[in-house]
Amino acid sequence: MKSQADICQAVANSIEQNIKTAGLHLLVAVSGGVDSMVLLALLDRLAPQRDIKLTAVHLDHMYRADAAIADARLVEDYCQDLGIACHIYRRPIASIAAASGQGFEEIARDTRYRLFRALKLALKADYIVTAHHLDDLAESVLLHLLRGSGIDGLVGIRTCDGDLFRPLLTVSKTQILAFAAAASVPYNEDLSNDDTTFLRNKIRHQLIPQLTEQYNQSLVAQLAQLSDIVRHESDYLAADTRRLFDEIVDCGQAITINRAGYKGAHSARRRRLVRYLFETFAGSLKDLTYQHITMLDNWLIEGKINSQQSLLGLHFLIDRTVVHITKGQVKKAITDATFLRAGVNQIAQFNLHITLSSAPLSDIAQTTVSLYLPKHMSNCQLLLRTRQAGDFIRPKGLAGKKKSIKKLFNEQAVPIIERDRLPLLVCQNEVIWGKGLRPSIYQKRVDDKNETAAFVYIDFIK
Repeated sequence: MKSQADICQAVANSIEQNIKTAGLHLLVAVSGGVDSMVLLALLDRLAPQRDIKLTAVHLDHMYRADAAIADARLVEDYCQDLGIACHIYRRPIASIAAASGQGFEEIARDTRYRLFRALKLALKADYIVTAHHLDDLAESVLLHLLRGSGIDGLVGIRTCDGDLFRPLLTVSKTQILAFAAAASVPYNEDLSNDDTTFLRNKIRHQLIPQLTEQYNQSLVAQLAQLSDIVRHESDYLAADTRRLFDEIVDCGQAITINRAGYKGAHSARRRRLVRYLFETFAGSLKDLTYQHITMLDNWLIEGKINSQQSLLGLHFLIDRTVVHITKGQVKKAITDATFLRAGVNQIAQFNLHITLSSAPLSDIAQTTVSLYLPKHMSNCQLLLRTRQAGDFIRPKGLAGKKKSIKKLFNEQAVPIIERDRLPLLVCQNEVIWGKGLRPSIYQKRVDDKNETAAFVYIDFIK
């Protein structure tokens, strides 16, 4: 069993190996239980020699009545004895959980970290320090294994994870209890930790003791070893996923996946990329299941052009060579047609100025698109809209022959995701002009002005 000095050195080593060693401000989460009280005592010993500032924070869940009040008082008194600033919060976790429909443990954890991070920001602290230890790590690995986790979940708990720091992960519960007894660290027993209604407590008090007794006397240590092995592999695979993302995902004006690159990747890389896409663009992996990943991976490989999938806030659309990703459902830029009137028409949806005139304008910019409509179109009501069934165009160079807009889109490889967004200037179903499309026969100067019914000038607003 490790001595007091050994445990203190283990915490010191964790600080030196994972975070900077001097000038830190640590916000220590203290519940009043033995783990967090010992953590505070250890950090208090190390703080002077490493120029570490400590602040304690305690959250009363308002769940255990008098016991919760006693915990808060114990933490406050111990901090006063050590000369450490202490912040106490009270929140009705059970009521919040009941109102939200979520579990007590989930709401308690979310509330704790939300409060702790707000205080950390206000105090300009460097890290939130928690008292997770070796036995907690083993429990987490088993818990994630029972839930069918992948490699990332089998890491269990990381010593340093963003703004969270857990310096006791190499120290066992037995060693913590021994330190508390030897150093006279006060603490309260939390009887809720014995409530096997909670799965984690059932693993702690029933599953791990049974597995240890009947199958492996070194179970906790070997689960910690498994965590260390998969942590290194998880970190490597995470870096590889970012490389694949950089290679085949374009985050320019539109977010697209190169489909050939995706198909050519190993299935393990593809599946991790799917997770990374949701983490990056949806902002969370919550509710993303194994079934979701499997379904989406298969569809990205085998799905037909123009097929679509919406999942957990992201929308995917397969084009010829790429897969488009947008947040939410893909919508048309406009749903109603805009009727053009004589004079200047400002179309804000498409950043266009369209001037409709009965006479030619002399002062036009070089970038202006000029259209000349013949007299047989004099009664035509010009509309600006997106595509509709039956639309066609008479492209230049085809002697006035018609071509369907769908066929022109295919020839010009217009991205599928853009086809319902492109502005088209139409007379009935004939497209006079389309942004970025091959010019129509009307996009040319007519020398005989008497044969021209209308002059249309299109300018792009910057």
